[in-house]
Amino acid sequence: MTLRCFLAMLALATSVVSGPLTAGLDEGTRAMREGQYQKAFQEWKPLADKGEVTVQAAIAVMYHAGRGVAQDYQQAFKWYRKAAEKGNVAAQANLAVMYFRGLGVAADKVLAYVWYDLAAIKGEGRHRKARDLMADRLTASQMKKAKRLSREYRQKYVDPFRD
Repeated sequence: MTLRCFLAMLALATSVVSGPLTAGLDEGTRAMREGQYQKAFQEWKPLADKGEVTVQAAIAVMYHAGRGVAQDYQQAFKWYRKAAEKGNVAAQANLAVMYFRGLGVAADKVLAYVWYDLAAIKGEGRHRKARDLMADRLTASQMKKAKRLSREYRQKYVDPFRD
């Protein structure tokens, strides 16, 4: 996820919440725009701990890229997973990347396919393309397992969060 996409996602989140949560989002977003990544992390971490999905995805990106915190793929994976399980499409796609590359978790092409498939449901065409490329890397038995898991995960991590 690019910094521009990251900031746009946070701007959207800021527009739909109010009260003390907005203040933390605003401060963190401002700090991020000014390149003050540690301050942004300090503002956002409590919100992520409270379950703010967009901020959880942002914290994951920070750990993934080493912005404001030491690069830590296990922490990135943890935060992507939290946001992905709450229907965040960007986190689902980034979780697929983590599984594919074995970053913060053992490499697993089946789970990479599953998370790309979930991201493709509400996401952009690039998620469908990535899922289809991943499908080419799976054996028939792996694909059967991936399809089954995708159906199960969709019921838990996509359908409850549909608009």
